[in-house]
Amino acid sequence: MGRSNTRGYGALAAALVVGTPLRGRDEALTGIGMALDRAREHHGTAVVLRGGPGSGKSALLRWTADRAVTEGWQVFHLAGTHQGALVPFAALRSLAYPVLNTSPDLPYSLRSAFLDAMAVGVGSSDALLAYSALWQMLFAAARACPTLVIVDDCHWLDPGSARALAFLAHRLQGSRLVILAAAPSHRHGPFDGDDVKEIVLDALDDTSAAALLADHHPGLAPLVRSTVMAAAGGNPLALLDLPAALTSRQRRGEALLPDPLPAGPALDRALGGRFRELPADTRTVLSLMAIAAGEVERKLVNSVAENLGISPNAIAVAERAGLVVGDRVLCFAEPVYRSVADSTAPASLRRKAYAAWAEYGLARYDALGHRGRADTRGEDTAARLEALARAATTRGDWNVAVRAYQRAGDLTTLPAERTRRHVAAGSAALRAGRPGLALALTRESDIADGRSATARTLQLVRACAEYETAFFAEHARRELADALKPGPVVGADVRDETVLRLAELSSLLHRPGPARQALDWLDRFGQGGAPLRIAVTAQLAATSRAAGSRAQLHEAADRLDTAQGPFDARELVWLADTALRIDETALGNHLVSTALRRVERDDRTRLHHCWALQADLMVSAGRWAELRRIAPSRIEAAGRDGLARRGVDIRAQLLMVCSYQGRRDEAEPLLRQVRQWGVDHGSVHHVQLAAHAACVMALAAGDETPADVVGLVALPVADDSLVSTVARRAHVDVVQAALAREDIAGARRQHDRAVELGLDQVSADMAVRVGHGEALISAHAGAPDTEDRFRRAHEAARKSSCPFDRARLALDYGSWLRRQRETSAARTQLRAAHDAFARLGAAPWRERARRELRATGVSVRDQGAEETPTSGVLFLSAQERRIARLAAAGLSNRQIADQLFISPRTVGSHLYKVFPRLGISSRRELRSALRDFDDRT
Repeated sequence: MGRSNTRGYGALAAALVVGTPLRGRDEALTGIGMALDRAREHHGTAVVLRGGPGSGKSALLRWTADRAVTEGWQVFHLAGTHQGALVPFAALRSLAYPVLNTSPDLPYSLRSAFLDAMAVGVGSSDALLAYSALWQMLFAAARACPTLVIVDDCHWLDPGSARALAFLAHRLQGSRLVILAAAPSHRHGPFDGDDVKEIVLDALDDTSAAALLADHHPGLAPLVRSTVMAAAGGNPLALLDLPAALTSRQRRGEALLPDPLPAGPALDRALGGRFRELPADTRTVLSLMAIAAGEVERKLVNSVAENLGISPNAIAVAERAGLVVGDRVLCFAEPVYRSVADSTAPASLRRKAYAAWAEYGLARYDALGHRGRADTRGEDTAARLEALARAATTRGDWNVAVRAYQRAGDLTTLPAERTRRHVAAGSAALRAGRPGLALALTRESDIADGRSATARTLQLVRACAEYETAFFAEHARRELADALKPGPVVGADVRDETVLRLAELSSLLHRPGPARQALDWLDRFGQGGAPLRIAVTAQLAATSRAAGSRAQLHEAADRLDTAQGPFDARELVWLADTALRIDETALGNHLVSTALRRVERDDRTRLHHCWALQADLMVSAGRWAELRRIAPSRIEAAGRDGLARRGVDIRAQLLMVCSYQGRRDEAEPLLRQVRQWGVDHGSVHHVQLAAHAACVMALAAGDETPADVVGLVALPVADDSLVSTVARRAHVDVVQAALAREDIAGARRQHDRAVELGLDQVSADMAVRVGHGEALISAHAGAPDTEDRFRRAHEAARKSSCPFDRARLALDYGSWLRRQRETSAARTQLRAAHDAFARLGAAPWRERARRELRATGVSVRDQGAEETPTSGVLFLSAQERRIARLAAAGLSNRQIADQLFISPRTVGSHLYKVFPRLGISSRRELRSALRDFDDRT
């Protein structure tokens, strides 16, 4: 069977379901349109539309029929039915008699055989005559006028009709006849074969699904929109119907969403009957699966079913109905079935399913060796669910804990107990990385005793959840500090989360106070593990304690590599954040990559934090093309998940890349967005980052940098222990901008602050920046020791992980050497700078290096941006990659040459090209760079 590329058909079906004009209709209808056009030229064919329930097959049939009628075709309709097998040729009757009347010249023997078949059916000996009669009648009709036969629900055709149409479908060549049939995606029909064209109505992709929701439910909150998209699984009917079943407050994100989402009236009409017809035991098992997020283990379900008196055949019934699939692990055949199974279950059956899920979960933990729970068999369902939640909390299964606490609260009649369980569910949701759900679970809680454990937990959860979903700096500082109170909490202890968020505010506000409060809390109460203390210390004193933080980070990474590090994804993100703050790019990449492998699918907070850290590390390592490729989708995902701050973090890094590359048209709107967000939400960090980007753009274009912009990115001196990462990275830009305005005193003040704060001791990257700034000041003043200063900075650059910083230093060093008439040495530096800028796509700087090279007598071809090579391991040749791996293993150039049968000089030449592409400057960094590549791939 021929299968077409059907990207876009899902969007077509979605539009047809609601009768709206279709975007990209020409592309979507290519398959059907080609079949109709070819039939006009006597190349008849059969086309089968396959798709799941709600994919729009029937709507597409109707649309095609209407189009055919307007174009002068004659159209015949027939459809299979559940009861069709009881009547011979039941489906074919709606087609046979109208066609028979158009064929007066049909031979008597064929007409008689066909009429007998319609009346009483036929045996195998007469079947061929009946089929031949149908074939001749349709061919005669098609000679007079192009003919379209539409067959809906062809999997329910009675056997006689199915065989007759199959006979016809493979004998259409030479006619003006098209058969267009609709069938489910998981069932075979009578039209299978090489002569039949198949069009699969695949699920909508995220972009199309979001567009459909925006068109028909524009008021959905971001978290609600993402929840609907996940529940619909790309089903167009579900995308339209699920929001319709929500209240207006739920659609705006002001009230807790049901889990699973309820099915609306359209889904109930389309699918509800299939579930209501099932036996009660089967519906109980399906409700259990719906409560358990749509996935259960077959063995444990059978065990629980036996204890609760549920038929062991219950699962098999659902499998035969095509509702459940799987071998060891069972799941719904379509994501939307989860909503329909829960919505169609009566209250009594759903309560039984809750009890079954509690027993299922506890049995599962027992099977995994996590015993230690009290016997709850004599307790009510809510108590058993809470027991399951506590077991899940102990094991760190936060999503299970959320659902169990929430269900327990829903089944509780006492308001205080219901609030306590919902607050516990909120704390588990926060640990699961779902702040929007945590906020919804606790939004309507009302606690009389403000000193109780429930009240303390509620304050912690709300403060952290609002920090992630609705960030306002000063409000967050007050709420987080107030929430850190001693005493027990209910559910998961989320004080670690609160402490770290409070410390993060120091970096966003450029004030040490919040981080000092966080560290005081840890010291006073003796809480927090090593990763948390390392992270909080880095927020407070990244520069003054860089050496200690670096040693602790490498120790943690060594434990991670030897599988002895008991770090979860949350702690790995904290460590990666610390690596970023002390300029450990390679180690930060390794930690982020490891964290991404361990982050759960639903842990949106950690996932987006990882993506933001990764974007920052990509900018430092020169992986700009990669960042430009992935940033838009990640920014969009952050907005969709209600975590806009992380999206702004990635947007800010994309802004820096556009600024460095001279893409002013792209950078200016990004700059306005980042700056405005920083002003509106009180984030000094984002305002300063926008100022740095403005400074870079001005320097790249040769403009005079405004004094207020330079002031924004100057190094803060309010507290020597707090130096922002933005100010450190902008050090050379601030010095150059001051010198461009002939403000030599301002440039010296900037350099003296950096030396006073010991920034050249923080990292190899900062040593290059401080040395570079000092050399620029000396060169501007014509000092006799300028060459020594440039040489020292050049030596320090061998250890730097930032290719752009190294290239800028080479450019300035080469320019100075050219002015000193040291042409040969200048060419070496300028050529290295030009090649590095070309790899990075930094067009203004590449052009400046090209002009300097021309001044030394070297002509360089002016590459366009599209010709710029890309950096990274992926863009090394196979030989370069082999050499890099051997060098990383500790082999000398001579040993590598002996293994690969090349000369040591060739090895050295290859490594000379490899180092800048990887963003490194020495052999000792090769291992980390290659390991990071392996982690990403």
